[in-house]
Amino acid sequence: MKIVAVRGDITQVDVDAVVHPVGARSSETGEPPLLAHDDLVERAGFEVEAEATSRGPIRVGEAILTTGGDLRCKYVIHAPVARASDVFDPDDPEGIKRSTLAALRCAAGSRLRSVAIPASAHRLGATEALISALRDFDAEGGLEEVFIVGENGRIVKAIKKAIGSGN
Repeated sequence: MKIVAVRGDITQVDVDAVVHPVGARSSETGEPPLLAHDDLVERAGFEVEAEATSRGPIRVGEAILTTGGDLRCKYVIHAPVARASDVFDPDDPEGIKRSTLAALRCAAGSRLRSVAIPASAHRLGATEALISALRDFDAEGGLEEVFIVGENGRIVKAIKKAIGSGN
Protein backbone atom coordinates (compact mmCIF):
# COMPACT_ATOMS: atom_id res chain seq x y z
CA MET A 1 0.00 0.00 0.00
CA LYS A 2 1.39 3.37 -0.99
CA ILE A 3 1.08 6.03 1.73
CA VAL A 4 1.54 9.65 0.71
CA ALA A 5 1.37 12.73 2.93
CA VAL A 6 0.35 15.94 1.17
CA ARG A 7 -0.46 19.47 2.16
CA GLY A 8 -3.74 20.78 0.84
CA ASP A 9 -7.49 20.50 0.81
CA ILE A 10 -8.79 16.96 1.35
CA THR A 11 -11.81 17.65 -0.86
CA GLN A 12 -9.51 18.27 -3.83
CA VAL A 13 -7.56 14.98 -3.72
CA ASP A 14 -8.34 12.49 -6.51
CA VAL A 15 -9.35 9.39 -4.55
CA ASP A 16 -12.29 6.99 -4.36
CA ALA A 17 -13.27 8.18 -0.87
CA VAL A 18 -12.41 10.72 1.81
CA VAL A 19 -12.57 9.90 5.49
CA HIS A 20 -14.73 12.16 7.63
CA PRO A 21 -14.02 11.93 11.39
CA VAL A 22 -17.26 12.37 13.32
CA GLY A 23 -18.51 12.22 16.89
CA ALA A 24 -20.31 9.05 17.95
CA ARG A 25 -23.73 8.62 19.50
CA SER A 26 -24.42 5.88 21.96
CA SER A 27 -25.89 2.66 20.63
CA GLU A 28 -28.03 2.50 23.77
CA THR A 29 -29.90 5.65 22.78
CA GLY A 30 -30.28 4.59 19.17
CA GLU A 31 -29.27 8.05 18.03
CA PRO A 32 -27.54 8.48 14.67
CA PRO A 33 -23.93 9.63 14.35
CA LEU A 34 -23.19 13.21 15.30
CA LEU A 35 -21.60 14.77 12.26
CA ALA A 36 -19.41 17.77 12.63
CA HIS A 37 -20.89 20.64 10.64
CA ASP A 38 -17.70 21.46 8.85
CA ASP A 39 -16.37 22.40 5.48
CA LEU A 40 -16.41 18.82 4.19
CA VAL A 41 -20.12 18.39 4.95
CA GLU A 42 -20.93 21.74 3.38
CA ARG A 43 -18.96 20.94 0.25
CA ALA A 44 -20.38 17.43 -0.07
CA GLY A 45 -23.92 18.67 0.41
CA PHE A 46 -26.21 18.04 3.31
CA GLU A 47 -27.75 15.00 1.59
CA VAL A 48 -24.52 13.20 2.51
CA GLU A 49 -25.10 14.12 6.15
CA ALA A 50 -28.73 13.00 5.90
CA GLU A 51 -27.65 9.65 4.43
CA ALA A 52 -25.11 9.13 7.23
CA THR A 53 -27.47 10.05 10.04
CA SER A 54 -30.20 7.79 8.65
CA ARG A 55 -27.82 4.83 8.99
CA GLY A 56 -26.81 5.39 12.63
CA PRO A 57 -26.07 4.70 15.36
CA ILE A 58 -22.37 4.19 14.85
CA ARG A 59 -19.69 3.69 17.46
CA VAL A 60 -15.94 4.24 17.62
CA GLY A 61 -14.37 1.36 15.72
CA GLU A 62 -17.13 1.35 13.09
CA ALA A 63 -17.47 3.23 9.82
CA ILE A 64 -20.15 3.80 7.22
CA LEU A 65 -19.84 4.56 3.53
CA THR A 66 -22.06 7.17 1.90
CA THR A 67 -22.10 8.80 -1.48
CA GLY A 68 -19.66 11.63 -2.06
CA GLY A 69 -22.36 14.11 -2.96
CA ASP A 70 -20.83 17.15 -4.62
CA LEU A 71 -17.22 16.15 -3.84
CA ARG A 72 -14.69 14.97 -6.45
CA CYS A 73 -14.64 11.53 -4.85
CA LYS A 74 -17.47 8.99 -5.17
CA TYR A 75 -17.74 8.24 -1.45
CA VAL A 76 -17.33 9.58 2.06
CA ILE A 77 -16.39 7.24 4.89
CA HIS A 78 -17.77 8.47 8.22
CA ALA A 79 -15.81 7.12 11.18
CA PRO A 80 -16.39 8.21 14.81
CA VAL A 81 -13.37 9.37 16.76
CA ALA A 82 -14.83 10.05 20.23
CA ARG A 83 -17.13 7.96 22.41
CA ALA A 84 -20.62 9.28 23.08
CA SER A 85 -19.79 10.15 26.69
CA ASP A 86 -16.75 12.16 25.64
CA VAL A 87 -16.46 15.63 24.24
CA PHE A 88 -15.71 15.35 20.52
CA ASP A 89 -11.92 15.23 20.40
CA PRO A 90 -10.50 14.80 16.90
CA ASP A 91 -7.02 14.40 18.43
CA ASP A 92 -7.72 11.49 20.83
CA PRO A 93 -5.00 8.93 19.96
CA GLU A 94 -7.07 5.84 20.84
CA GLY A 95 -10.08 7.16 18.94
CA ILE A 96 -7.93 8.08 15.95
CA LYS A 97 -6.40 4.62 15.71
CA ARG A 98 -9.73 2.80 16.00
CA SER A 99 -11.43 5.26 13.64
CA THR A 100 -8.67 5.02 11.05
CA LEU A 101 -8.65 1.22 11.09
CA ALA A 102 -12.45 1.13 10.75
CA ALA A 103 -12.34 3.56 7.82
CA LEU A 104 -9.58 1.63 6.03
CA ARG A 105 -11.39 -1.68 6.53
CA CYS A 106 -14.62 -0.12 5.28
CA ALA A 107 -12.84 1.10 2.14
CA ALA A 108 -11.16 -2.27 1.51
CA GLY A 109 -14.41 -4.14 2.16
CA SER A 110 -16.13 -1.88 -0.37
CA ARG A 111 -13.41 -2.69 -2.91
CA LEU A 112 -12.17 0.88 -3.10
CA ARG A 113 -8.65 1.52 -4.30
CA SER A 114 -7.75 4.83 -2.68
CA VAL A 115 -8.71 7.00 0.28
CA ALA A 116 -7.74 10.36 1.74
CA ILE A 117 -7.53 10.77 5.50
CA PRO A 118 -7.29 14.15 7.24
CA ALA A 119 -4.11 14.77 9.23
CA SER A 120 -4.57 15.98 12.77
CA ALA A 121 -3.02 19.39 13.22
CA HIS A 122 -2.61 19.52 16.97
CA ARG A 123 -0.96 16.67 18.85
CA LEU A 124 1.97 14.39 18.20
CA GLY A 125 0.11 11.48 19.84
CA ALA A 126 -2.65 11.82 17.26
CA THR A 127 -0.14 11.64 14.42
CA GLU A 128 1.54 8.59 15.95
CA ALA A 129 -1.86 6.87 16.31
CA LEU A 130 -2.65 7.53 12.65
CA ILE A 131 0.69 6.09 11.51
CA SER A 132 0.26 3.07 13.80
CA ALA A 133 -3.18 2.36 12.32
CA LEU A 134 -1.80 2.63 8.78
CA ARG A 135 0.99 0.19 9.56
CA ASP A 136 -1.40 -2.27 11.21
CA PHE A 137 -3.76 -2.09 8.24
CA ASP A 138 -0.95 -2.40 5.70
CA ALA A 139 -0.29 -5.88 7.11
CA GLU A 140 -3.94 -6.76 6.29
CA GLY A 141 -3.85 -5.25 2.81
CA GLY A 142 -6.70 -4.27 0.55
CA LEU A 143 -5.99 -0.71 -0.61
CA GLU A 144 -3.60 0.62 -3.22
CA GLU A 145 -3.15 4.21 -2.00
CA VAL A 146 -3.76 6.21 1.15
CA PHE A 147 -3.28 9.95 1.15
CA ILE A 148 -2.86 11.73 4.46
CA VAL A 149 -3.90 15.30 3.81
CA GLY A 150 -3.15 18.22 6.08
CA GLU A 151 -3.46 21.95 5.87
CA ASN A 152 -0.59 22.42 8.33
CA GLY A 153 2.84 22.06 6.72
CA ARG A 154 4.55 21.15 10.00
CA ILE A 155 2.24 18.18 10.57
CA VAL A 156 2.55 17.01 6.96
CA LYS A 157 6.35 17.17 7.27
CA ALA A 158 6.22 15.11 10.49
CA ILE A 159 4.00 12.52 8.82
CA LYS A 160 6.32 12.29 5.82
CA LYS A 161 9.23 11.66 8.15
CA ALA A 162 7.26 9.02 10.07
CA ILE A 163 6.28 7.12 6.93
CA GLY A 164 9.73 7.52 5.39
CA SER A 165 8.44 9.43 2.40
CA GLY A 166 10.19 12.17 0.52
CA ASN A 167 6.90 13.34 -1.00
